[in-house]
Amino acid sequence: MKQNVFNSYKQAQEFLLQTIDYEKLTQYKYDTSTFDLNRMEEMMSSVGNPHKKRKAVHITGTKGKGSTAIIIASALQSLGLKVGLFTSPHLVYLGERFKVNDKMISEEVFVQLINMLKPYIDRIMLENPILMPTFFEIVTAIAFLFFEREKTDISVLEVGLGGRLDSTNIILPEVSIITPVGYDHTDRLGETLDKIAYEKSGIIKEGVPVVSSIQEPEAQAVISNTCLDKKSRLYIVGDDILINNVKVAKRKGVYGTECEIKTENNIYKNIFLPIIGRHQAENCASVIGALEVLSETGIIQAENKIVINALENVRCPARIEVISENPLIVLDTAHTVASMKILRESIQENFSYNKIVLVIGLSEDKDIEGVLKEIICIADILILTRTGNPREAEPEQMAIKAKRFSQNNLMVIEDIDEALKEARRIAERDDLICITGSFFLAGKVKESY
Repeated sequence: MKQNVFNSYKQAQEFLLQTIDYEKLTQYKYDTSTFDLNRMEEMMSSVGNPHKKRKAVHITGTKGKGSTAIIIASALQSLGLKVGLFTSPHLVYLGERFKVNDKMISEEVFVQLINMLKPYIDRIMLENPILMPTFFEIVTAIAFLFFEREKTDISVLEVGLGGRLDSTNIILPEVSIITPVGYDHTDRLGETLDKIAYEKSGIIKEGVPVVSSIQEPEAQAVISNTCLDKKSRLYIVGDDILINNVKVAKRKGVYGTECEIKTENNIYKNIFLPIIGRHQAENCASVIGALEVLSETGIIQAENKIVINALENVRCPARIEVISENPLIVLDTAHTVASMKILRESIQENFSYNKIVLVIGLSEDKDIEGVLKEIICIADILILTRTGNPREAEPEQMAIKAKRFSQNNLMVIEDIDEALKEARRIAERDDLICITGSFFLAGKVKESY
């Protein structure tokens, strides 16, 4: 009997859109009944366990994990390695999630790889449909297959949700990174920092070194205790890795952050990271800590000057990204109270402007009031819109919340394109337009720029 396969990317994409996608659902049970790593292990076993054949860096956290993943992948590539990068979600094209040396997976290769998984998927659908792999499990499997196909020297994998039960957590990495832990997905991961940190610390493996960003005491205690239990050496930004002389800079017409980072073995002076925001210096410190771990184990040779040069080539789309000037348009994906606070502070510290026109769309499962309160205090004009995601919050409902603590000029424009047109119409040359609140909204904007 001939196996049915996908004959086009469109067919494969349509199939994926029918699978369970927790990125788009607002209510589901977060436990081993829905997030079953045994199911992931079984699927990977059916295609030869590609995840066991390649070295990897594993990254989790509440904020900054995407930027950190991009920074370390870019640095490793500049050091001469062939580097795979798996991040989520995507902005425009699904293939953005899978890259090797900055090159996205092609539609043709995507179809070839999902067809490798098709026999397993078909068997499960026939025998026990309730165990059907989810959207994220399938795309994670495609990432593993892609990196094995490309024979990467090392891959960087960003956790999708939490860590302990995430489908990426079947790997045994060379080093794990935990970026700042904060309050997000509290309905799934827990309502206290120690509970959330427990889920994030689930990526810590026996004997595998861990680099942790600066954490709140409750989160740090959980991470430290887990490392003790797992006999994993822990490097902490702020203790073992120090950040000095952070300042705003512009080099060769590019906005960015300058800093100095000091470790037990090295001082990295005059670092320029072409990403805006003081928090990026902390992400950079975590990356340098991880690079030193990889250097100690002989995976890379990270000379001081080479690392500094590598960091200068980093690009992070939609992370306080200037996408246009006159007026200045800043695009960001902040969607939590903590990340919105960082965005607000970064705008105030890094840009000069007359008025701010804020265009924002959020998901309904976020702390909408908290997020709005954090950012609209600097907005002169507020435009509430949709995100294009099934989980989107209703703009009219956001407006009701916004009016509780802001009397600024506020308007609801549900159509995203119309909202952007209105922002540009209103803004004058010396104003700043900030578009934020969602990866999905950022993706819609990226399609226009």
